[in-house]
Amino acid sequence: MNLEIILVGIVVGIANFASRFGPFFVIQKFQQDSQKRGALWLKIALGSIGIAAISSMLVVATLPPLLETPNKSFAMLVGFIVLTGLYFKYKKIVPATLAAAVTYGLIYTYIPFSF
Repeated sequence: MNLEIILVGIVVGIANFASRFGPFFVIQKFQQDSQKRGALWLKIALGSIGIAAISSMLVVATLPPLLETPNKSFAMLVGFIVLTGLYFKYKKIVPATLAAAVTYGLIYTYIPFSF
Protein backbone atom coordinates (compact mmCIF):
# COMPACT_ATOMS: atom_id res chain seq x y z
CA MET A 1 0.00 0.00 0.00
CA ASN A 2 1.18 3.48 -0.82
CA LEU A 3 2.45 5.61 2.08
CA GLU A 4 0.46 8.62 0.87
CA ILE A 5 -2.79 6.68 1.18
CA ILE A 6 -1.93 5.62 4.72
CA LEU A 7 -1.08 9.20 5.66
CA VAL A 8 -4.36 10.47 4.18
CA GLY A 9 -6.24 7.85 6.23
CA ILE A 10 -4.45 8.91 9.41
CA VAL A 11 -5.09 12.61 8.80
CA VAL A 12 -8.77 11.97 8.02
CA GLY A 13 -9.13 9.85 11.15
CA ILE A 14 -7.56 12.49 13.36
CA ALA A 15 -9.63 15.29 11.84
CA ASN A 16 -12.83 13.29 12.13
CA PHE A 17 -12.08 12.37 15.73
CA ALA A 18 -11.30 15.99 16.63
CA SER A 19 -14.43 17.33 14.95
CA ARG A 20 -16.68 14.84 16.72
CA PHE A 21 -14.93 14.71 20.07
CA GLY A 22 -13.90 18.35 20.47
CA PRO A 23 -17.33 19.94 20.98
CA PHE A 24 -18.29 17.32 23.57
CA PHE A 25 -15.00 17.88 25.37
CA VAL A 26 -15.66 21.61 25.62
CA ILE A 27 -19.25 21.11 26.78
CA GLN A 28 -18.20 18.61 29.44
CA LYS A 29 -15.37 20.85 30.59
CA PHE A 30 -17.80 23.61 31.52
CA GLN A 31 -20.25 21.39 33.41
CA GLN A 32 -20.16 21.65 37.19
CA ASP A 33 -20.80 18.03 38.20
CA SER A 34 -17.37 16.43 37.89
CA GLN A 35 -18.37 12.94 39.13
CA LYS A 36 -20.83 12.39 36.28
CA ARG A 37 -18.41 13.88 33.81
CA GLY A 38 -15.96 10.98 34.08
CA ALA A 39 -18.39 8.25 33.00
CA LEU A 40 -19.87 10.35 30.22
CA TRP A 41 -16.40 11.35 29.07
CA LEU A 42 -15.46 7.70 28.48
CA LYS A 43 -18.65 6.97 26.51
CA ILE A 44 -18.13 9.99 24.27
CA ALA A 45 -14.47 9.16 23.69
CA LEU A 46 -15.15 5.54 22.74
CA GLY A 47 -18.03 6.54 20.45
CA SER A 48 -15.88 9.13 18.71
CA ILE A 49 -12.98 6.74 18.21
CA GLY A 50 -15.27 4.19 16.53
CA ILE A 51 -16.73 6.70 14.09
CA ALA A 52 -13.31 8.13 13.28
CA ALA A 53 -11.90 4.65 12.66
CA ILE A 54 -14.75 3.74 10.31
CA SER A 55 -14.37 7.00 8.38
CA SER A 56 -10.63 6.64 7.96
CA MET A 57 -11.04 3.01 6.85
CA LEU A 58 -13.59 4.17 4.27
CA VAL A 59 -11.13 6.73 2.89
CA VAL A 60 -8.27 4.22 2.78
CA ALA A 61 -10.49 1.62 1.10
CA THR A 62 -11.92 3.94 -1.57
CA LEU A 63 -8.88 6.05 -2.39
CA PRO A 64 -6.76 3.41 -4.21
CA PRO A 65 -9.50 2.44 -6.71
CA LEU A 66 -10.14 6.10 -7.43
CA LEU A 67 -6.43 6.73 -8.04
CA GLU A 68 -6.06 3.67 -10.26
CA THR A 69 -9.23 4.14 -12.33
CA PRO A 70 -10.42 7.74 -12.07
CA ASN A 71 -12.75 7.22 -15.02
CA LYS A 72 -14.92 4.97 -12.82
CA SER A 73 -15.42 7.52 -10.05
CA PHE A 74 -18.94 8.17 -11.36
CA ALA A 75 -19.92 4.58 -10.45
CA MET A 76 -18.60 5.05 -6.93
CA LEU A 77 -20.45 8.36 -6.57
CA VAL A 78 -23.76 6.84 -7.72
CA GLY A 79 -23.27 3.84 -5.41
CA PHE A 80 -22.65 6.16 -2.47
CA ILE A 81 -25.72 8.24 -3.30
CA VAL A 82 -27.87 5.09 -3.50
CA LEU A 83 -26.44 3.85 -0.20
CA THR A 84 -27.07 7.07 1.70
CA GLY A 85 -30.47 7.67 0.13
CA LEU A 86 -31.81 4.20 0.91
CA TYR A 87 -30.32 4.16 4.39
CA PHE A 88 -31.83 7.49 5.39
CA LYS A 89 -35.18 6.56 3.86
CA TYR A 90 -35.59 3.09 5.40
CA LYS A 91 -32.97 3.07 8.25
CA LYS A 92 -31.80 -0.42 7.27
CA ILE A 93 -28.14 -0.76 6.34
CA VAL A 94 -28.08 -4.27 4.83
CA PRO A 95 -30.59 -3.71 1.98
CA ALA A 96 -29.08 -0.27 1.33
CA THR A 97 -25.57 -1.74 1.09
CA LEU A 98 -26.67 -4.55 -1.21
CA ALA A 99 -28.59 -2.17 -3.49
CA ALA A 100 -25.62 0.21 -3.60
CA ALA A 101 -23.25 -2.66 -4.45
CA VAL A 102 -25.49 -3.83 -7.29
CA THR A 103 -25.85 -0.27 -8.58
CA TYR A 104 -22.10 0.29 -8.40
CA GLY A 105 -21.39 -2.99 -10.20
CA LEU A 106 -23.88 -2.31 -12.98
CA ILE A 107 -22.66 1.23 -13.60
CA TYR A 108 -18.98 0.22 -13.31
CA THR A 109 -19.48 -2.58 -15.83
CA TYR A 110 -21.93 -1.21 -18.36
CA ILE A 111 -21.70 2.59 -18.38
CA PRO A 112 -18.40 4.00 -19.73
CA PHE A 113 -19.00 7.44 -18.22
CA SER A 114 -16.06 9.43 -16.89
CA PHE A 115 -15.53 12.90 -15.45
